[in-house]
Amino acid sequence: MAYWIKITYERNNYVIDLDRIPAFCQLPNGRISFALPDGSTTIVVNQQSDPDGYQLLVDYIEKQTGFSL
Repeated sequence: MAYWIKITYERNNYVIDLDRIPAFCQLPNGRISFALPDGSTTIVVNQQSDPDGYQLLVDYIEKQTGFSL
């Protein structure tokens, strides 16, 4: 089952199926980055710029991996 979320990044809205993202990266300052499946766009989400999208990402990663961010 697909897990879709809406994220705002650089004034653009993206609707992303997180099940198609192969890897996520948590940067030292708490930002989370990932590349879209087409490989041409890397999205970086932080808690200040998109708190709802950030929390959805954290919840998804913790649910899928069992690890706390």
